[in-house]
Amino acid sequence: MPHGFERIVAHPHRPEHAPDRPGDTIVVSIRLDGWHDVSVRVLHPFTWDAKFRGFRIDELAVTPARPRTLVSGAYSVADAAVLNFDDAGGTRTPFDFPEGDRHDGVLYRTVGHSPEPRERYQDAAGWCTVAATDADGRSVALATALDRSDAVLLDLLADDHGLTVQARLPWQSFRPAELPATDALPGLLVRHGHGDHESAEAWLRELLAATVPSRASTAPPPLIADTWGFGTDIDADRVTAFFDVAADLGVEVVTVDKGWEDHVGDWNAQAGYAGGVAGIAALAHDRGMRLGLWVGAGNAAPDSAVAAAHPDWLATWNGRHQMVSHRNHSLCLGHVPARDHVLACLDRLVRDGVDWLLHDFETISRCDSEHHTHDPGAVEAAGVTGWYHVLATLRERHANLLIENCWNGGKPLDLQMIAHHDTTIGDDWCRSEENRLAALGLGVYLPSSWTSKYMGDEPHLPLRAQLAPYLVGGPWIFMGDLPGWSTSQLADMRQGIAIYREWRTAALDARAMPPVLSGAAAGVWGSAAGVTGLALTPRPDGAQLATFAVSEAGVGQVVRWHPVLAPQVDAWIVRDEWSGSEQRATRAELEAGILLDTSSADGLALSVRPA
Repeated sequence: MPHGFERIVAHPHRPEHAPDRPGDTIVVSIRLDGWHDVSVRVLHPFTWDAKFRGFRIDELAVTPARPRTLVSGAYSVADAAVLNFDDAGGTRTPFDFPEGDRHDGVLYRTVGHSPEPRERYQDAAGWCTVAATDADGRSVALATALDRSDAVLLDLLADDHGLTVQARLPWQSFRPAELPATDALPGLLVRHGHGDHESAEAWLRELLAATVPSRASTAPPPLIADTWGFGTDIDADRVTAFFDVAADLGVEVVTVDKGWEDHVGDWNAQAGYAGGVAGIAALAHDRGMRLGLWVGAGNAAPDSAVAAAHPDWLATWNGRHQMVSHRNHSLCLGHVPARDHVLACLDRLVRDGVDWLLHDFETISRCDSEHHTHDPGAVEAAGVTGWYHVLATLRERHANLLIENCWNGGKPLDLQMIAHHDTTIGDDWCRSEENRLAALGLGVYLPSSWTSKYMGDEPHLPLRAQLAPYLVGGPWIFMGDLPGWSTSQLADMRQGIAIYREWRTAALDARAMPPVLSGAAAGVWGSAAGVTGLALTPRPDGAQLATFAVSEAGVGQVVRWHPVLAPQVDAWIVRDEWSGSEQRATRAELEAGILLDTSSADGLALSVRPA
């Protein structure tokens, strides 16, 4: 196991329970004697179930009176809401999906609210760090990571003598007739030793970098343009005009988002596209770009040919077909015929010229059908196995295919998802500040090259202020009205693209981080009064890029940036990346801070390099 981690799967068992009250399946249990003063850091992923929270890291106390349970998986906010609801009322509520006209399936919650810090059950990425003090008074730390995308509950249970860490599969989504072998169950990767949260985060960074597919480290993150700025209002003429501007800007991958397909589930191009998907691919390839295509691979529209011909392939949950994103059904990828249909469709698209597969909507369904090839009690585990079989087979057949995870803003988030994808969305709002916060949250753990940033048009912002977070990391994905951009907007975009290209990197130890700021109400996470920022960890030569957005509230504020400086380098060059102007500075001057230009609301891009 890489980087000091051990994979643990205990012999699975279920505590005794009444026949009408199924129990959770415990798959891991470890004991850390003498650990006290325990806290856990939780990364909350983005989800439309908690859309105003976005990515956030919370540090929560764990005490005998306040156990904590981290809920990971594709529906983690909805699942945590149910469990907190039960915890408060002593009930046993099944996991379910909402019904009614006001729901389109993007919001999964049927009860409760997104978790609050005071509550036991917290939606979380499939990893966490724990810090504590041992019996000898030394600081100790623990890092854990899950290697499957099933719904898993990670319990942190403190008592007067130590800490118990336990992983279990909830009865609502896992109740097979017979427990499978341990190698078919989620495992917990664990590393512990002396240190603190920062030590454990460094361990996780090494593990996650080792999990990222090697093809993601062979080329820097691409520049991408996506048609979602038009929503589904696209046709062949609009797509062609979009491709023309994208190619002129030097875009490397162009993706046609939802709206190209005749029906979700059948995956044929609408009649207006000459030559179908192969024709769309030719439009991109002839302009020197690779083609990306949006696909809701695990879904089928009620009026699709596949749903009409094979209603028995649809996922059935609690006695009815799932109705999920945009009022589509889920195909049960745990059912072999449905799984093979999805694989055949995706394989056909790639053979027709798709280079970049952007999958969205629900791909891991919950299904309790008694007529499918899976154990009805396996529920979600069958869908997990089926979906990753599809992705692994596609990879075997098409080694150069790149795969992006866009499901509900980038879920699930665990080792299995990372190992099968080349990038994941960081935030689904397509807005500048939300993307900055997502980059900072993910940047604690993941390489800067591995988190996509979706950029929609935000005309209320100064353009350079909007662009600031997108210049750091990548892939950078334009989602605006490219043919409608003004001459001045295109000029700024070209400059921004040049900055992005110079600084982007495939190095797996590069990450986005908050710049250190001082001045008016300077805060954590790279912000001061009216000024927000994002930085890239220094290059091996010590060079570092940081970008800042100055809002109207920040105009006139005195704010300084304190770059990370390589040791034993005394002479530096400070460069304004927008204007190209440079000035020399001593180490002492940089340690005192670079004064930011807050004379107007705008975006700044500054770098420091050894002289």
